[in-house]
Amino acid sequence: MVLMKERIGKMLEYLKDQIYPDREPVQAYKMLKTCEKFENVAELDTSSWEDFSGDQIWGGHREYYWFATKVRLPERFQGKTVVYELITGREGEWDATNPQFSIYVNGKRIQGLDVNHREIVLTEKAEGGEEYSIVLSAFTGDQNFSLKLDSSLKVLDRKTEKYFYDLSVPYETARLLNPQDQAYITIIQALNESLNLLDMRREGSKDYYQSLEKAQDYITKEFYEKHCGKEQAPVAFCVGHTHIDCAWLWTLKVTEDKAVRSFSTVLNLMKEYPEYIFMSSQPQLYLYVKKNAPEVYAEIKERVKEGRWEPEGGMFVEADCNLASGESLVRQFIYGKRFFREEFGKDNKILWLPDVFGYSAALPQIMEKCGIQYFMTTKISWNEFNKMPYDTFMWEGIDGTRILTHFVPTRDYNKGAVEGGTETEHFTTYNGYLNPSQIKGGWARYSQKELNQEYLCSFGYGDGGGGPTRDMLENQRRMSRGIPGCPVTRMSTSEEFFQVLDQETKESQYLPLWVGELYLEYHRGTYTSMARNKRYNRKSELAYQSEETYAMMDKLLLGGEYPKEELQEGWQEILLNQFHDILPGSSIKEVYEDSQQSYEKILEDSRRRTENSLRNLTAHIDAPQHSVAVFNPNSFEGPGIVSFECPEAMENPGVWDGEKEIPLQNTEGRTYIFTAQGVPSKGYKTYMLKESGSSEAPSMDIHTGYMENDYFRIEYNEKGQFSRIWDKKAQREVLKEGQAGNVIVSYEDRPHNYDAWDLNNYYREKSWEIDDVSSIEVTENGPVRGCVRIARKYLDSLIVQDIYIYRDIPRIDIANHIDWREHQIFVKDHFPVDVHTNEAVFDIQFGNVKRNTHENTSWDFAKFEVCHHKWLDVSEEGYGVSVLNDCKYGVSVRGTDIGLSMLKSGIYPNPEADQEHHEFVYSIFPHRGSWKESGTVAQAYELNNPMKAVVKENQGGSLKESYSLLKTDLENVVIETVKMGEEDETLVVRLYECFNKRDRGTLFCGEEIQDVFQCNMLEQEEVPVEHTDHEISFSVKPFEIKTFKIRLKN
Repeated sequence: MVLMKERIGKMLEYLKDQIYPDREPVQAYKMLKTCEKFENVAELDTSSWEDFSGDQIWGGHREYYWFATKVRLPERFQGKTVVYELITGREGEWDATNPQFSIYVNGKRIQGLDVNHREIVLTEKAEGGEEYSIVLSAFTGDQNFSLKLDSSLKVLDRKTEKYFYDLSVPYETARLLNPQDQAYITIIQALNESLNLLDMRREGSKDYYQSLEKAQDYITKEFYEKHCGKEQAPVAFCVGHTHIDCAWLWTLKVTEDKAVRSFSTVLNLMKEYPEYIFMSSQPQLYLYVKKNAPEVYAEIKERVKEGRWEPEGGMFVEADCNLASGESLVRQFIYGKRFFREEFGKDNKILWLPDVFGYSAALPQIMEKCGIQYFMTTKISWNEFNKMPYDTFMWEGIDGTRILTHFVPTRDYNKGAVEGGTETEHFTTYNGYLNPSQIKGGWARYSQKELNQEYLCSFGYGDGGGGPTRDMLENQRRMSRGIPGCPVTRMSTSEEFFQVLDQETKESQYLPLWVGELYLEYHRGTYTSMARNKRYNRKSELAYQSEETYAMMDKLLLGGEYPKEELQEGWQEILLNQFHDILPGSSIKEVYEDSQQSYEKILEDSRRRTENSLRNLTAHIDAPQHSVAVFNPNSFEGPGIVSFECPEAMENPGVWDGEKEIPLQNTEGRTYIFTAQGVPSKGYKTYMLKESGSSEAPSMDIHTGYMENDYFRIEYNEKGQFSRIWDKKAQREVLKEGQAGNVIVSYEDRPHNYDAWDLNNYYREKSWEIDDVSSIEVTENGPVRGCVRIARKYLDSLIVQDIYIYRDIPRIDIANHIDWREHQIFVKDHFPVDVHTNEAVFDIQFGNVKRNTHENTSWDFAKFEVCHHKWLDVSEEGYGVSVLNDCKYGVSVRGTDIGLSMLKSGIYPNPEADQEHHEFVYSIFPHRGSWKESGTVAQAYELNNPMKAVVKENQGGSLKESYSLLKTDLENVVIETVKMGEEDETLVVRLYECFNKRDRGTLFCGEEIQDVFQCNMLEQEEVPVEHTDHEISFSVKPFEIKTFKIRLKN
């Protein structure tokens, strides 16, 4: 046995060379450089195209070409299997940004070609002299200016190929084993004896093939039949996959072609490998294929019927789960599951998110109430510091819902961390390569061997790399037979795996539980990168939810048209832009140029439709001309600042709330503001606007050195920072003694791995305060609010802050206007508050979570930057401080220093990220008592989704002066969504509990109720609910989300 392994390895090299024993170069092509897509390739006229030879160079940066040629099979190829091969010179490099092709033979699309898939079979039995027309639709990828078009016709020796794989798979297994293992000895002896029967003196001769038959017979009988599948071994359930980012280092437009190429490659390989099973998520990709390649889409449908193609995954796209709102996550499931159900008759059971940058603790409940039973990812295995202790476990969300979860453990066997690389020793991949190293490596990495003997392997190249290859599928055929020393592979759908896993583990005492969020200790910069997109996302989510509320009000009260189709189209754009490399800010510049256009269009469309609804409602309110109707999209009754344009005819306007005149303030031109209070939940209230004898007397003391109202005294230092915030109601300081607040600090932001993605713990090593104050001035001092404007210069940038305090609102609002021109600078605004606590509360989707603010453990340390939504709070018993925001997500709370992340201007992959104008608001809300009793949630909703005022242009109407479509008597319940049913015209209401409190309450409806049903988030599984004509009785559990369908009387 001395050196037998080495001998076998060398013999396999010789054998591999014999798989393609003959080759005929293809030299002459016609070439056209164009972005045009040709639909009828069979009828292409290429006579005007340029001549192109295989010796020439082509390429570019994200350029499109077409190549065409006709090939004639040589007579010597008679009766043999012939393939067409294409080499570009980029083989062995990353597939996602390298050249990719669609190949057409005799006018028919066959598959994609890329650096992983370089050949197609032209014929299994060649006819000498037979001609084929070959057309290539080519995409250069990125910065590929010197590509080859090295193509040839090659003979594929099927017998040699089979024998090679029959030897190479056990050989690669043996290389991973201890030479003392019996499995190693068995494999090496069998391979050696088989090779001894092969006569390679004259390759390709009759003697060679006669000996090959004997060698093949030996390895089949003496190894595969005698030694394989004889032992109980772990099982790797393998499903083909190609993870395609909808956008990243390419645009959505490029992804349209990636999807077609990859899916067509899968389908073509399925013809050769009938056992091949493939799954793909994301309806958006299927929509691209349906639009651009209907023949490919039709074939996918056939494979789905056969059970070989699995449309699974749950969501419309693989969305970011840190930043998307709760309602957006629900819509991801509604749109995703509906598509797969309507197009393929498949009801998704799995949330498939292998590559998303962390998972909200609200997800388990959302999954369960959207009919999702299982969750799969790998991303948490990319943690920088801590290895997750489990790969199979029950994941419990904030409300107690539990979901069976599996982390794909695929990685190479015995591979350690790579110094200077991005992979830790516990790193795993969702782009598995189906070979012995990764199958053994997956089982070795799997953490729950005492729990079960199965794990999932998703294999195939992603992002345009075409998915699984012939090499992987050939390897799988051998490994499925049970190679000694290697887990057994089994082709499977992902659903079949989870069903087996469920059965194997559901009664087990060893099935562990993970409670709370799945925080990714990596990519923390994605909470802040590309601030514009994050602002657009928040504004779009709220705009469309508000529009739905107002449109339902318009329909129910006045018979107005509910724009269901337009709303669904807008939501689909919102959902698409929540893809986990678009919303997080980790894509190229062109992606954000596209998303800006998309957001601005859907926001303008929503603004126009909402304005029409509100004007229609206002016109029908029974009130005098020039009355002001204030509409409240939230389920809290204010207070909030509203603005309106005063009619030209009024010289000295005043606003009355019933019999009481309330303060009114002119801000600019004919724009006036006032504080609206008591505006009904999901409804409106009418104020009288008429001439007044009152003057705009200031109600606060506003100076450049300090600001004071009934709630606070704020003092400024020479840097424009808060040297003091005195809470007059609580009679205490808000800031820590000797420390200033509103301290804007810039940090060097140069991560060692991924620029736009990462924020490393060492960012605090180098910092500079932004304290070059160029001006401080009072810009407003009226009866409603006062404002001090502070302008600061920083390098080539300008930061302007408008600090607002109010007569009737106990908040300090900071409106930021920033012209940012810097790169690789991370900016935070710090508020060291004087409260004693070791934890903070953070708003997330449909609830909130507590996180430690100390660094006692490595798990606590890792959360030096976290994600939140509309608010956070730090409190001691009896007092606290909430910080609200209207479009920010990233924050650090260490001790009680709150560092709100403002901007992160990385340079890769977008060299101009965040170098533009920014506007956003955050707010300091000190409070007595806890955040629950002080109304933090209400304040946050009002800041994010303010009420709208509309001046009535006519006299009289049929509607009441005040109206609430829906409200609840529970302060701990938020009515989040009011809309028309997805499949009918019922009134759908979604609400959630936000105090972690069990309660019973009443939902009041402004219209007469016929029937009420509680349903899941997909608006299915209806259960009758107790009600009267206008009241619905309900109970709610801690952090529970409830959805009701209400049928109203005509």
